[in-house]
Amino acid sequence: MKRKKIVSLLLAGTMNAALLTVPAQAAEYRLQTPEPYAISAEHWSREDFSQEANPEVFTGVYSRELYNAIRQTMVDGTSDTAPAYTMVSKEDYNAVKRLIGRMEGVLRYEHHVPQGFADYWQHLDYFAVSAEMPENYQAPLDFIQPVIEATAEMTDRERAEAFNDYIRTLLAYQKGKTSGITQTFAPHAGELKAACGSYARAMKFLCAAAGIPCFTVSSKTHTWNLVYVEGRWLNVDVSANDLSGRNGVLLIEAYQSGKDQAPEATAFLKELFAPGSTK
Repeated sequence: MKRKKIVSLLLAGTMNAALLTVPAQAAEYRLQTPEPYAISAEHWSREDFSQEANPEVFTGVYSRELYNAIRQTMVDGTSDTAPAYTMVSKEDYNAVKRLIGRMEGVLRYEHHVPQGFADYWQHLDYFAVSAEMPENYQAPLDFIQPVIEATAEMTDRERAEAFNDYIRTLLAYQKGKTSGITQTFAPHAGELKAACGSYARAMKFLCAAAGIPCFTVSSKTHTWNLVYVEGRWLNVDVSANDLSGRNGVLLIEAYQSGKDQAPEATAFLKELFAPGSTK
């Protein structure tokens, strides 16, 4: 009888502990659940950065409102400041996604969906941009630090030239091949096989780490970079330079071999990265 009584007491104690634990866990869960999010007026009434830009770039979907929303994120960086919102229709959404995709360097720009905004599906036209460094970019960023530090005293032109030459030691051109940032900027034996897009992304990554404005430009079959140095946007085609064995497309103003498939977006991006640069 004594043994049964002890077992009963133990079971009762376990049940009481469980009953006490469940409300505590529920309370903790409630504390961790994001507060409901609503877009307030202050999220829209941010600084009008578009006044600094060439007004000729504001055409179609590439509006002043979109410029202000993206530029606000670029100015804020990865801070906790609520991003600025604009409106992007379903018809224009893919064009805007392609636009911000061309901006990625060390940071990845994406459509921002706030935590706790449970009814976001009802507000798909609401558009803001987030900027975050992917976790797997830390290792490549560490890998390139010796190059970034070795070129720190150079002009932006000299640094861009050095980055072009550096990438040429890491990659070897082969159509259809891809080498991502985490593969290119990591220890490896020999040169990695890669096509033009990999070269262009590598250039963007290096320039972003050095604080030099840079983004990609594409024709139907080719991708290269525009880099802002000495107050001008200049063409750099690292893959062509590597394939030809000479730096024929290194910081040149006109590039006849490539026809930009999205010139309006390119003009808009120039003004996002360097306001007033196309005036």
